[in-house]
Amino acid sequence: MALNAESNPMRWPAGPLDIALQEKTKGFTADKAAVLRNWLDPATLGILQGTPVNTLVVSWASGLAADSEQQQALTPLIEKARESGVGLVGVIEGEANTSAAIATARSAGLIAVAMEGEAPADAGIPAIQRNADARIRWGGKSPVLSLSNGIWPGIPQDVNQAGGPTNLPWVDSNGASLRIARALAPEKDMWIEFNPPQQATAQTAEAYMLAVADPASYGARWVVSLDDGLRADLTAKKQPAMDTWKKVNGMMAFFKEHNQSKNYEPMGRLALVSNFAGEDWDRGEETLNLLPRLREPARVIARSRAASASFEGLEAIYYTDQEPPDAALRAKLLAFARGGGILFVPSKWPNPEGAPTAAEAYLLFTLHALGKGRLAVCKEEQPDPYDLTADLQTMMSHKYDPIRLYNSSSMNFFYETSAQGKQGVIHLLNYSRRPASDGPLFYMKEPHRTARLVSPELASPTELQWNPQEAGGSELSLPKISVYGAVELAS
Repeated sequence: MALNAESNPMRWPAGPLDIALQEKTKGFTADKAAVLRNWLDPATLGILQGTPVNTLVVSWASGLAADSEQQQALTPLIEKARESGVGLVGVIEGEANTSAAIATARSAGLIAVAMEGEAPADAGIPAIQRNADARIRWGGKSPVLSLSNGIWPGIPQDVNQAGGPTNLPWVDSNGASLRIARALAPEKDMWIEFNPPQQATAQTAEAYMLAVADPASYGARWVVSLDDGLRADLTAKKQPAMDTWKKVNGMMAFFKEHNQSKNYEPMGRLALVSNFAGEDWDRGEETLNLLPRLREPARVIARSRAASASFEGLEAIYYTDQEPPDAALRAKLLAFARGGGILFVPSKWPNPEGAPTAAEAYLLFTLHALGKGRLAVCKEEQPDPYDLTADLQTMMSHKYDPIRLYNSSSMNFFYETSAQGKQGVIHLLNYSRRPASDGPLFYMKEPHRTARLVSPELASPTELQWNPQEAGGSELSLPKISVYGAVELAS
């Protein structure tokens, strides 16, 4: 088994090092230590039989006394995994001796190591760079990038859900960071790491299914991580745990079969252009988190690629960086505005072009007439993110939306099409994990010829019917969705 684009990873906590890392944490018990010892047993690999999981991510070195014992204790598991066609990736972290840990991983037969930053050029083994999103070197040699600070998706229970005037609830999703990652490193395979929340009751099967679907919708793979109780119950082969595990693997198998994101491009009439470095990452990520609440799909364009990127089909561009663009990119952005688009820029945009228009005091932007379009300069250096995002949408308006979603307050959607636009897919994610009283309803200004709904919740694809509207466009009614469904479109 080699590390490649077909690798489906799972975190496999087991052995002396994981015990040493966790024993000082709150809530660590003798029962949890027993599970970590049990998962060293090669027999536990039986739960992987018939599943898409083919790569295990194990603790390898952390600069602790248990490192050496851990590496020796993993030997039987490594050998059994190799016989089963499963590869192991060793995590090197903390104060570990990186060179020594890489050498032992290579000699032990691991298929890769995972570590912060780039590995030495002479490592002799693939090295996965795993960092918090904004710290990753997107252009490095790592064949896989792993975002180490993902979040458990869903509707958070500990925040005020009042939100903005849309009344749509805030959802925790990895979509924004993965959209940025895809724009900055489109040639890389992307993993994302996050653990189930610590809570008294076990996570539901639907919660785990959403944990798979949320990153998979954006072309990434979750490094599957199970809670302590589920791992213990799987070892004991308890039926509720086995049923949950079956549903989780059903979701992974679904995305293995339906993997359009590799070849499709995200769609939207608004694009964000940024280098996404430092504070610019935070600004761009927050905007991308907020736009789904306003039902405004958006594209993401890395600033380094913007000079050659196509702006076709866009109505507006938000250049988010405080640092002005170079002369060539500035000229291209201004040409877009002169052609009829809206160019949103931060307050530090030097010497704004165009003639100022009549003041609209309620907006966070000062408007300048520019050819057939407008240049919108933010009035504040640190505007409220929600107010700014709402103003982007207000100035664009919903009147010319190419796609709209109704009856789905807890849902996000992500729209992609093929390069020629003849095929498309709408990913629909339900973060409440409970279907609404009515099924989702999509409006499309330019509907495709056929549409069908595919979902691991359905026994077979469901053909959908377009309902033409008098004012133009068509509506598409969907059955209720608990976690995830995809509308596949063809012309």
